[in-house]
Amino acid sequence: MGGCVVTPLIGMKDAALKVLYLQDNQLLAGGLHAGKVIKGEEISVVPNRSLDAKLSPVILGVQGGSQCLSCGTGQEPTLKLEPVNIMELYLSANESKSFTFYRRDTGLTSSFESAAYPGWFLCTVLEADQPLRLTQLSEDGSWDNPITDFYFQQCD
Repeated sequence: MGGCVVTPLIGMKDAALKVLYLQDNQLLAGGLHAGKVIKGEEISVVPNRSLDAKLSPVILGVQGGSQCLSCGTGQEPTLKLEPVNIMELYLSANESKSFTFYRRDTGLTSSFESAAYPGWFLCTVLEADQPLRLTQLSEDGSWDNPITDFYFQQCD
């Protein structure tokens, strides 16, 4: 591991191979725009050291870690990017649960469950160019069959 804390940067795609990209301060999942392939946003990842390491708690950042994904603190989770530095969250003694997701690896893909809102997962929808959001997995598979599995590739 060589003492490197931050998983440098990773490209993230949903199971339908749509890339995550930033537009108007929102992460969207898409593929082509006007015939051009979209370059995906590089995602910074650090562990949350305040929570149980066995659950693989991670904090996800964009724009070099200057903004982090948060589920908010309301009654219901609201996914948004907050202008918080990922290294400050990493070094902080606070739990930072609203910024933390439990990474679950399932074969080639991973899913991300909110630490602050158990049972809520990061997801995309089948339609392209829609925002990354949160969903509760339901038994009946309603709500447009959200895609909760993501592929990663390490960026050079």
